[in-house]
Amino acid sequence: MVRAVIADDSGVMRKILEEMLEDAGIEVVATAHNGHSAVEAILEHEPDVATVDIDMPGLDGLEVIDRVLAERPTPILVISAQTGDRADVTFEALDRGAVDFIPKPSGRAAVDIWARTDEIVDTVRATAAVDPATLSGVDADASPSAGDNRVSAAKTGPSASTQTQLESISAQPTLVIGASTGGPQVVERVLAELPQRAALRILVVQHMVAEYTSRFAKRLNAKTAYDVREATDGETIDAGEAVVAKGGYHLRVTAFRNGKLSVAYDDGPERHNVKPAIDVTMETAADVVDDRLIGVVLTGMGKDGAAGLSAIAAAGGKTIAQDETTARVYGMPKAAAETGDLDMVLPDDRVAEGIVNAVEGWT
Repeated sequence: MVRAVIADDSGVMRKILEEMLEDAGIEVVATAHNGHSAVEAILEHEPDVATVDIDMPGLDGLEVIDRVLAERPTPILVISAQTGDRADVTFEALDRGAVDFIPKPSGRAAVDIWARTDEIVDTVRATAAVDPATLSGVDADASPSAGDNRVSAAKTGPSASTQTQLESISAQPTLVIGASTGGPQVVERVLAELPQRAALRILVVQHMVAEYTSRFAKRLNAKTAYDVREATDGETIDAGEAVVAKGGYHLRVTAFRNGKLSVAYDDGPERHNVKPAIDVTMETAADVVDDRLIGVVLTGMGKDGAAGLSAIAAAGGKTIAQDETTARVYGMPKAAAETGDLDMVLPDDRVAEGIVNAVEGWT
């Protein structure tokens, strides 16, 4: 049985989450109403997972994450009400070592949280399955040293070896990257290793709600050599550009003409209980793009992306999945591997290299 600690300054939210998890067979071993009691409860009860609010008295959620990971690494799921311009605080929680986050409803919307029971329970279970040994944060005040794999706050280019590999490449492939739990930092890392001169057209599908996909695109734009934005309905993507699928809509590839992709929102039903779904973007890209196409599936729970990679392989494209050792949640990459349609299975720090090698194979 999964054992959980719930930390939230709202008594109503603590009660809702406790009932929700207990009804699903997850044992709630303790609840906490402030940051200090959250740390104490986690250290005392040694749960498999902790849900932690960002805004709490005493210690805030970020400080709780720092203390817990320093004393007893525990998978943490952030329950965050920080959206819009304040969403950076939520992403900072991921940078500090939290596994994933769920938007926290407020006011009358809090009642609607029951409609998201399956999503929340599945995310808690997936977070609990993360190996505590893989948990670590980054020092936001420290700048990366030579050879450090962390991404700096400024736009960065690829490593020297990757740059050398790409200097003579004239191809302009389309790249579709899909990720879920544990994905944002890996996506940042991969894109930071891909220089704009490679002239890729990049579509990023991260399982994330609409309140956060715009901010995620801005983070990628700041940390990579590509011009990254949240996708808009009916727009085109040129070589050297990247878009992030908007939360709440599937992103369909509708046309490929004169080296440019056209995309559109699809407000159809969820697929794999998510929207945007990676499969939708990959399958429509495979149908439409009659040139070089690469698909990548990174960490995440479930099976989204497996069918999409198979479609890309059938269309003559290249396919890559993250390996079990480095994927925080090996659900999606495992499902992709089980199809038998993968060209490469790579650790997170070699995915960009794999993309480069795929591109080189076409030159």
